[in-house]
Amino acid sequence: MVFSIHDSTEIAIQKMIEASQRMLKVNSHVELGGLSPPQKSYLELEIKTLQNAPRDAEKLEKLLKAKQRQKEEAMHIEDTQRSVTEIEMLKVILYLVSRREEEQ
Repeated sequence: MVFSIHDSTEIAIQKMIEASQRMLKVNSHVELGGLSPPQKSYLELEIKTLQNAPRDAEKLEKLLKAKQRQKEEAMHIEDTQRSVTEIEMLKVILYLVSRREEEQ
């Protein structure tokens, strides 16, 4: 399925991606007080999730359930944090996709 960049959902997602990319870029040039490795990983995962998430509500709901199970089964804090980040971004996309589907 192909989406138009003029789709309000895609515009919102693109703006979120651009904001995260700006944070990475701006803070990579700061000699003191730049992003910590976990902060950098968080932003990179946020971008990847926003770019790759399906744009279909049903598929998003299934993926969210799988990620929530992953989080519950995680043995290490890093795995839990990763799942939480993905879940947060998937919920945002699900909200946007659901809103778009209601408007149609």
